[in-house]
Amino acid sequence: MLQALVIGAGNFGATVALEMAAKGCEVVVIDNDHEHLDDLRDKVGRAILGDATDKMLLEKFVKGMDVVVVSLGEKVDASVLITHHLHEMGMKRIITKATSKDHGEILKIIGAHEVVFPERDEAIRLVSTLVSPNIVDMIKISEDFNVVEAAVPQEFIGKKIKDLDVRKKHGIQVLAIKNALSGKVNVLPDPAYAFQADDIMIVIGDPENLSKAK
Repeated sequence: MLQALVIGAGNFGATVALEMAAKGCEVVVIDNDHEHLDDLRDKVGRAILGDATDKMLLEKFVKGMDVVVVSLGEKVDASVLITHHLHEMGMKRIITKATSKDHGEILKIIGAHEVVFPERDEAIRLVSTLVSPNIVDMIKISEDFNVVEAAVPQEFIGKKIKDLDVRKKHGIQVLAIKNALSGKVNVLPDPAYAFQADDIMIVIGDPENLSKAK
């Protein structure tokens, strides 16, 4: 069972904690606002009222944790200090929420293994679906790669993957095809597969190539 410590029970932190707990993870949450913890007490392993910038408190709860998620909203100084403490303690996976590019760069320098930008990434995803009607959803994997779920273009219907050769022509790779009606997913489809009208493509590529392909 994955052991997780979530520091900060605002919207993002609380959602992370609840989702992990729902999937069977053992979750401990620390926040210095009891109101943030009230809705979590019966849904996570432990909800601790305290200041995670206190190194002694932090040391008490990080033992045995597989991952620590730091989500402190606009409290940039606190997130930096806590991430630094966690790095010094030898935590094997530290994921910290950042509020800006500069904040994210600092977090990486001081020891965060992963930095997330929930508001920025959600805004990018929303705009992508608004300006490109074919796009159903988008996941940003890194600065260089996105995964996009998109309706099959009309001109693809009835044509085989190998004949379209989207990897060579557009620089994107078809990872899977999902039928919109049945929900059935065909992972790494055969190149001889011909697209159907109800298909949704799941493709990976760099943002520029995906933008051109849409």
